[in-house]
Amino acid sequence: MRRAIFALPLALVLAAACAPTPGPAVDTTQVHVSVSYRERIMLPPGHVVSVRVEDVSRADAPAVVVGEASMTTGERGPPYELTVDVPTNRIDPRLEYAVRAEIREPGGALRFTTDTRHSVLTRGAPDRAEIMLVAAR
Repeated sequence: MRRAIFALPLALVLAAACAPTPGPAVDTTQVHVSVSYRERIMLPPGHVVSVRVEDVSRADAPAVVVGEASMTTGERGPPYELTVDVPTNRIDPRLEYAVRAEIREPGGALRFTTDTRHSVLTRGAPDRAEIMLVAAR
């Protein structure tokens, strides 16, 4: 019985010592995005609205995603408001960043997409964008 009394506090001390410690907080820059489309239709719930902030500095290379956010459409229509958190240490003032968006059906098929460049964050560009999507079909 005496061992059981000492075993419980020892187990609690060991559990506390092995618990993960929170890492340093990551400083982020927020990009606010409003996503709409021209068609006068209401999408059924379950469509996914995705927004990405990309490094588009290199013309001959694929864009590098530096931040992204998504949401599922519900009972309300556009505009869909999303906020993308971009780690501040990933933003280089010498580079150029753009935000793009798309809406996919519940099965994954592309329904709407960006067809215009929306610069953000550097070179005098704002930290927000209003994106008008076009139909993919």
